[in-house]
Amino acid sequence: MTKVFIDTNLFLGLYWSDEDTGQIFGDIETLKPHLIFPDLVFDEYLRNRDRILDVHSRQIRKTEIGELNPPFVVREQPDFARLLRIGEEYDSALQSLVSDIEGMIANPSGDPIYAAFSRLVDDPGVTIIRRTEEHVERAHRRKLLGNPPKSEKKDTIGDELIWEMILGHTADDLIFITRDATYRNHITFLTTEYGRVTGHALTIDGNISFALEQVGKEPSEALLRLEGERFESTG
Repeated sequence: MTKVFIDTNLFLGLYWSDEDTGQIFGDIETLKPHLIFPDLVFDEYLRNRDRILDVHSRQIRKTEIGELNPPFVVREQPDFARLLRIGEEYDSALQSLVSDIEGMIANPSGDPIYAAFSRLVDDPGVTIIRRTEEHVERAHRRKLLGNPPKSEKKDTIGDELIWEMILGHTADDLIFITRDATYRNHITFLTTEYGRVTGHALTIDGNISFALEQVGKEPSEALLRLEGERFESTG
């Protein structure tokens, strides 16, 4: 059976999406029999989730109206009192929204993306690959040799480790869904290595819809719109 891996950044990207993330996860859940997850993916997600929510919180705070202190001639205008009242109501609602976001950070169960991702990872129909010391050692060796995939930071081996975990535990054709340049810029090396080690074919693509189509499933309109937006933003 063809296996499918979805890179962490595609899940994190849902925190920036205008689409209904419930529909997107519905598409992903269709792939459950095919999905493989190195356990490091969940770690990467947890490391970055709070940071993204905090960015949203700070961006919203910047839109606060704050105290209005115009000159007397403006304060005496008939609409100033109404503007003051509306501004106070707006700032109050804004603070409530910020509290909601901070609540999601403190209590992840209130975050619908976290909840959906956790259900997916905990689903017995999804294959989870657990890391071992051997995986870590092989990832370190890969980094020293300079072979892709290469983590951006010099002192981390995240991409190398995920790749070694997949290489060591996958004996099927694999569809690797990522928009990370370290994979997409080294397709020839990675497909050759995957074929040599596993005896099967590797396909690297940037869209979840591609994986759905390859296993005979139809992607939702929400997913296609999301991927179209990403294509425009990166093209």
